[in-house]
Amino acid sequence: MKLGKVFGLFLMLLSIILATFYATWFFGFIKGLDPELAVKVPILIIVLFFFFVVGWAGYVMYTTPMPRSLRKG
Repeated sequence: MKLGKVFGLFLMLLSIILATFYATWFFGFIKGLDPELAVKVPILIIVLFFFFVVGWAGYVMYTTPMPRSLRKG
């Protein structure tokens, strides 16, 4: 079996396992884990990723030299 197919199978199984875990956590079937965190943690990750992308875009804009056609003189 090729490595790509093995990795694809791994990703499919991992997604099923994690989706099951998340659904049971979200609906409060896992004791000891707060179901509110099932909503708060993904939102935190999305917001942090958004600010990372904005910061990265700002860094690229700051460090990229201005094209000659836009410079004065």
